Amino acid sequence: MRPSVAEYKQGVKPTLLLLVLSMSAVAAERPRLGVVIIIDQLSAEAFEARAPREKAGLKRLRAGGLSFREALYDSAPTVTAAGHATLSTGTWPEVHGIVANEWVDADTGKSRFSGEDSAYQILGRPPLERDCTAPTWMRVTTLGDSVRANNDLAKAVVISGKDRSAIATAGSSATAAIWFDIDKPIFVTSNYYTKNELAWLKPINETMAQWVVKNAFAWSLPAGGITGQSPKPVAATKGDDDVFYERAQIQSTIDRLEVDVAAAALTEFSLGKDDVPDLLTISFSGHDRIGHRFGPDAPESLAEYDNIDLEIGRLLVLLDKSVGKNRYTVVLTADHGVAPLPEVLKARGIDAGRVDTKALKAALEKTADDALGNDDWFLSTKVPGVNANPKNRQKLQGLFEKLKKTALAQPGVLDFYSTETLLNKANPTSVERHYLKGIFPGRSPDFLVVTKPYWLFGTGDSTGHVSTYHYDSAVPLVWFGAGITQGKTNGRAEAIDVAPTMAALLGVPPPAASQGRVLPEVVH
Repeated sequence: MRPSVAEYKQGVKPTLLLLVLSMSAVAAERPRLGVVIIIDQLSAEAFEARAPREKAGLKRLRAGGLSFREALYDSAPTVTAAGHATLSTGTWPEVHGIVANEWVDADTGKSRFSGEDSAYQILGRPPLERDCTAPTWMRVTTLGDSVRANNDLAKAVVISGKDRSAIATAGSSATAAIWFDIDKPIFVTSNYYTKNELAWLKPINETMAQWVVKNAFAWSLPAGGITGQSPKPVAATKGDDDVFYERAQIQSTIDRLEVDVAAAALTEFSLGKDDVPDLLTISFSGHDRIGHRFGPDAPESLAEYDNIDLEIGRLLVLLDKSVGKNRYTVVLTADHGVAPLPEVLKARGIDAGRVDTKALKAALEKTADDALGNDDWFLSTKVPGVNANPKNRQKLQGLFEKLKKTALAQPGVLDFYSTETLLNKANPTSVERHYLKGIFPGRSPDFLVVTKPYWLFGTGDSTGHVSTYHYDSAVPLVWFGAGITQGKTNGRAEAIDVAPTMAALLGVPPPAASQGRVLPEVVH
């Protein structure tokens, strides 16, 4: 509000007037909708290198937003569930408890997915033996929970290509948490979030079904059908993927339909339609799937990046029309980075390779057998470490120095830690502090394996991510929209800063356990 002549005559100080004007401007610019965009497995290095190929949404965000050099994950392992939980809670795994995509329970020795809870079921299909359905293992609240707690009318919607990403981001009170289900395959939710199937998803799932029928038929034809261009069959894998979902060709469709789900959610929940701030989170998971299989610099990965660029462009246009320009704020980031292909680096004379986890476990077993007698000493190698058989845990702790010597003799192993020893260490090193932030007792491996730079765990994927090294821990960070000043900054940012900064922009409290700070370059 501009001061009147009378106010000037009454001696109103210029500094006070400027403060009033500044506060009015901030209030006017406060967004009605916060939008968090996460590109799974996008390193800061790749984001910078790919800038010249951007043509749509990513180009618009970069040109019109505030770009940080990078945001850092100051904990390990750098994996999907842990990264999404860190972004949403503003805390490290030592606090939020999501230490990995899957971990071994220290008491039972059984494996558990980060979103697994048999008390709830996925809607729209029969339950599997192990489904991700609820945020049961999240120990603290998320940004979405803060938005919801601030006002009865506030909404928080999460959309992802992965169940673990959606659940770790949604928290306990999301208006809707939706993910692509690899078993059906359709977009689903669980009865933790709602009692009934989401009818407004039906047209989108019908589109998915038509695409599957059309392409599955083409893929099954001899010599690639009419064109001869259909993909070669993919060998089935164990774990949370299946033969269908590993096809690169499906990812662009899932990206497109994720934005379709977002468009439908904008209407269904009237997101950003009033002055009560809402939150929309969308996580593009296909970039990670393709990256694991082909590598970050492969044509398939670059094509997927280009497609996400187009879909983010479409999402921004939808937000312009539905919410209004300068009435929403976007943050773009990632849950982790990715390592270059070791074979490429090795050919260039760099020490790089793959740690043989089976050989590592066998060597540790032999060391324990030789010292303590034959037994099943270790259950499994769960990246980034090795899990002890619960009945033998304490005996193995007493054998730690011999186990460490054995581990260090394996190609690619730089260091070997006892989780129990780390937790009780009075003065941990800087590297050890990285790992401590990623440890939660009872969920983290009993022994942590630190690889040399550019060495990966196992041979199942072309590349991966888990370490504290820059290529795994540094991700892009771009802010765009209401209240954001365009430009670049070399200011320091961490992944835990995303949630409290977005909360400040929306005018809501930060997540309750947040350890991050409000970035001053973003919120003035």
